[in-house]
Amino acid sequence: MKRSLALCHAVLVLASGAVIHAEAKLPSLVATIGIGGAGGWDYIAVDPESHYLYISHSSQVHVVDPGGKKVVTTLPNTPGAHGTAFASGLGRAFITCGKDDTVQVIDTRTFKPVTTLKATGKKPDAILYDVFTKRVFVMNNGGNNITIIDAAALKVLGTIALSGAPEFAQADGKGRVFVNIEDKNAVAVIDAVSMKVLTEWPLAPHATPTGIAIDPVHHRLFIGCRSGQLAILDSLSGEIISAQPIGTGVDACSYDPGTGQVFASCKDGSIAIIQADSMGKYSVAGTLKTETGSKTMALDPSTRLIFVPAAGGVGTPGDPKAGFQVLIYR
Repeated sequence: MKRSLALCHAVLVLASGAVIHAEAKLPSLVATIGIGGAGGWDYIAVDPESHYLYISHSSQVHVVDPGGKKVVTTLPNTPGAHGTAFASGLGRAFITCGKDDTVQVIDTRTFKPVTTLKATGKKPDAILYDVFTKRVFVMNNGGNNITIIDAAALKVLGTIALSGAPEFAQADGKGRVFVNIEDKNAVAVIDAVSMKVLTEWPLAPHATPTGIAIDPVHHRLFIGCRSGQLAILDSLSGEIISAQPIGTGVDACSYDPGTGQVFASCKDGSIAIIQADSMGKYSVAGTLKTETGSKTMALDPSTRLIFVPAAGGVGTPGDPKAGFQVLIYR
C-alpha cells in the first residue's frame, strides 16, 4: 500500500476561534478485502483499540483485520444485525439485533459472547457508546425510544421516549447526545446523565436525517438528510449554518479531525466530501465513486482510512469475484 501525500497543507485560525483546514487531498481507493457470502449489510464500525472492523452482514457480524486484509472471525447469533459500539477500556462490543430486539455483548479480545440484553423498544438499530457517562445508547428505530445501558455493569438503566424514530447519534464528550429523529426531520438533544430530552432542533427544509458526524472541538454537527443535503449545525445553538448537496440515500457520515473533511456515504454509490475554506465557507470538495448500495462507511481517525462495504458488482471499484467486500480509501 503506497503512502499518500500529506492530506493537509495548512491550518488557519479564524477570529471566531474555529480551526479551518486549507484544501486537502481527496482520498483514493488503495485496497479491497474480499469477504463473500450472501445477504444485505448495514453499519460498519472500527474498534478504536484493535482497529478491527465489525461489519453487519445479514444475521452475522464479520470481524475484519484491515492491516492483514483478512476476516478474523464471524460472529453468529446476531439476527438482523445493525450497529456496533465499543466500550473503550472494557474490551466489549455491543451489537444491535433488530430481529429479536436484543443487544449482544461480545468480548473484543476473545470474540466470545458475554451476555444478551433485551432492548426496551422495537428494532434496535444504531448504537453509541458515550465516553463521558460510560453508557451505551441504543436507538430503537421501531419503538421511538432509546435504551440506556451501563457498559460496565451490563444493566439497562432506563428508557428515553422520543417524538419519533431515532436514527444515528453522536456525543459531544461533555454529557450531551445528539440523535437524528428520522420521521420528524429534527435532532433531539439529550442530557446523557439525567437521561432526559433537553430540546429538539428542527431541520426543515431538510428532511429524513440519517447519518450524523460531529466536530466537538468547534461545535459542528454534520447531518446527512435523504432530501439530498448535508445540513451543518452549530451544536451549541442548533442553528443551521450551511447545507451542501450530497447523493441520494445517505446513511452514514464521518468527520476527519485531521483534515477537516466531512464524508457522507450514499446508496447511489457516492461519497460526498465537504470541507470549509479559509473563510469558513463550506462547499463540496469532491465525490468518491463507490458502488450502488454502498450507503454505509466508517472512518478510522488514527489511520485516516475509510472503509465502505460493497457487493462486488461488475464495473465497480472492487473485485467482482470477491463478492461481498470492503473498499478501503485513503
